[in-house]
Amino acid sequence: MKSLQFSVPADTNKSIRIQEDIMTNFYPHFHRHTEIQIMWIIKGHGVLAIEQNLFNFKAGDIFYLGANQSHVFKGDFNKNEKHKVHAVSIFFHGQKKISAIFDLPEFEELKHFIANSEVGFQVAPTLKADIAVSIAELQKAKSMDQILNFVKILTLLMQNRHLHIPLSTEKNLPNHISDNDKRIIDAQNFIKKNFAQNKMTLDTIAKEACMTPQAFCRSFKKRTGITYIEYLNELRVQRACKLLTSSTMYNISSVAFNSGFNSLTNFNRVFRLIMKYSPKEYLKHYKETILE
Repeated sequence: MKSLQFSVPADTNKSIRIQEDIMTNFYPHFHRHTEIQIMWIIKGHGVLAIEQNLFNFKAGDIFYLGANQSHVFKGDFNKNEKHKVHAVSIFFHGQKKISAIFDLPEFEELKHFIANSEVGFQVAPTLKADIAVSIAELQKAKSMDQILNFVKILTLLMQNRHLHIPLSTEKNLPNHISDNDKRIIDAQNFIKKNFAQNKMTLDTIAKEACMTPQAFCRSFKKRTGITYIEYLNELRVQRACKLLTSSTMYNISSVAFNSGFNSLTNFNRVFRLIMKYSPKEYLKHYKETILE
């Protein structure tokens, strides 16, 4: 599905934009913007469609959306509610005014955090209350205090990055690696390039890593936190989601085959396990979410 390129209204006097919305519903179009967005939902609940993924949200949830991530929040409300949506968003562009701060040596770690958060994330439940308080303080702050509060929010997010829920199933590996880790990263890159081949086997991957299958499985789980099969299935299901949502050329069987599955039964089982819907249910729910 195509998304609209949305232009966030510019504020020439500020490095970041703080926007509070009290409306009958969320912005209804599947869209993207070059600015990174941190969104605190004060009132409202429904489904977030971001890229090919679906996430339920409720009041109190906070999302960090990467630059140019296509998304739409679709509310599910009681018709008798007067104001159905209340949200506060922080918009900033990592390559424009605010970027000068991140170029300082003291902000190097924060700059890397922003660069490595392109897939976005849902803020960890244990951190939501603290971030919400900080956003409320940011709204009230003026001038330099506003920037200081903004940096405080990013720092809190960075310090707790291992707790957040990624808005993509792809797992990223840290930059600092040992020789053994390098083998796993090389194997991971090989998997990314070849996962759609349904004849790819564990023996092939282990050989690529110069390890026995047993040693590879142990090392992969230790390094990534998930098993080799879980990682492979997540990549394949992500491809299946893209095929389902971006083209009318594929039926379910074609999607399964072109995503690396050699069994329709196994595809349906794995897809439901990861996405919580069958492929047909997912596509129906996705279309309902991104279309008006």
